[in-house]
Amino acid sequence: MPVFEHTICSLHSIVNNAAEPLQKISHLIKYDPGLYFSLLRDINSSSKRGEITSISQTISLIGAAGIENHILKQDHFLGEDYMLLWSYAALAGETASRINEIVGIADEEEAFFCGMMSCIGILLMVKKHPSYVKVLELLLKLTLRDKIFIENRLFKTNQIEELNTALTAPELYKNLTTQLNEIFGDERKGGFIYPSMLSSAYKSFQLLQLMNISEVAARALLFPSLTEAQEKLRELSVRYFRIPETGIEELLADIVARFESVCGEFNVGELSGSLIEKAGSYSSFSGITFLTKAEALKESLNSIYRANTEEKNIFIHGGPGVGKRLLAMALHHRPDNPRLLKPFVSVFCSALNPETLEIELFGAKGGFMGLDEHKGILELAHEGTVLLKDIDKIPLIQQDRLAEVFCKDEFYKVGAMQPAFFDIRFIMTSQKNIFEEAKNGMFSEKLLRVLKPLSIYIPPLRERREDIEFIAEGIIQKYDLNLTDKALLLGLREYYENHAFPDNLHDLKRLLFYLSVKHRLES
Repeated sequence: MPVFEHTICSLHSIVNNAAEPLQKISHLIKYDPGLYFSLLRDINSSSKRGEITSISQTISLIGAAGIENHILKQDHFLGEDYMLLWSYAALAGETASRINEIVGIADEEEAFFCGMMSCIGILLMVKKHPSYVKVLELLLKLTLRDKIFIENRLFKTNQIEELNTALTAPELYKNLTTQLNEIFGDERKGGFIYPSMLSSAYKSFQLLQLMNISEVAARALLFPSLTEAQEKLRELSVRYFRIPETGIEELLADIVARFESVCGEFNVGELSGSLIEKAGSYSSFSGITFLTKAEALKESLNSIYRANTEEKNIFIHGGPGVGKRLLAMALHHRPDNPRLLKPFVSVFCSALNPETLEIELFGAKGGFMGLDEHKGILELAHEGTVLLKDIDKIPLIQQDRLAEVFCKDEFYKVGAMQPAFFDIRFIMTSQKNIFEEAKNGMFSEKLLRVLKPLSIYIPPLRERREDIEFIAEGIIQKYDLNLTDKALLLGLREYYENHAFPDNLHDLKRLLFYLSVKHRLES
């Protein structure tokens, strides 16, 4: 199994030092996913004392001498070319560990290991296909689903298949890899049945969600320009772990601080300094624009831009991947937006729990029914903008409740006796036209009357093909995809004219990444 040269060098000196406690060895080993994986695999194949799921348990069985012997067996060392992958693994592990402290899914080392499982899968791909290193940086920028899509087509296997084959025990992790294979295998044909909370597989499913959010956080921190990763991180935090969006910045700061500390322990402090400088630009969306060559859409945009300068509420609708999020962010960051320097808070309505929606929006007074003091979104975004993403996902009865609050410009924190006042402009998005939904009784007419939003519809790419090449050029430049071959670009133009692009921008981005990865492998 490939291991990282800088971690092995540090571990070897510590293991040989009798004065160093075993706890420190256990702490540092987990930062080398290949070593961690191979130790667990070996100890579980030889141990008859039940399944071993952590390094602490492993060390208690084989001691420092056993660890040293295992280190000496390693012969596949990864040097400086793989430091980005190591950073990715460490950040993912730290994310899993930190979130696990909040929600308490598993033992700390179990959570850390699950956070790194995608990276272990990549190491298995590197072992089987050494050319993987040529495309590593590109693939790390993609979602797990897109990585697997490209791996299947170019390597005839993928990291989840390799992980599922290589990891035979313990059962906790094997269940996780089986679930991953069901979700991503054969491009999700047949679907995935979510396990019951009472089933033995539920803990593995929770760890799968922990792995997923950890991989997203690592991408968001390593590549701050990936705004979709930042948005996904916020959504998953709320949806699966009930971590409010207002707590994400603090969470990321903790993760970066932990990463800085471990870089010091492995004598690669320059690496953490470089990352922290990049991470400082997290949530910095300067220069975001929504551009089009479609005349009809241009006219609609001009109308929306005027409404934006007048601080009117705006509703954006269209199919998946047409650019609703991009337009919402572009509206906020336009220099003529009067609220440009004020807060901009996104709310993922589909991820909100109906039972806690009012606490999230309005906040809570400390001490009421055991609640801690909690600032709600209306308080945090005062004088700024709130993006209500998928507003149609809010239950109808609560839409009416929001209408009552919004028409008065005041609200009560849960448990409070005195009102608080707010001044907020709303941008709303949905795949459905909420004006049509209101006519059919599926959306609150009261809420529409109160918000009075100006509406804009973003058509799918197949209805504005003049935009496709234009958008593709922006993606190629942003991600440095190096697609310059004239014959290839000519073929792409024909593809742009004929392909349906059912998932719109997502389909286009996946295609361009695939071609770029293929080109790098062949060069």
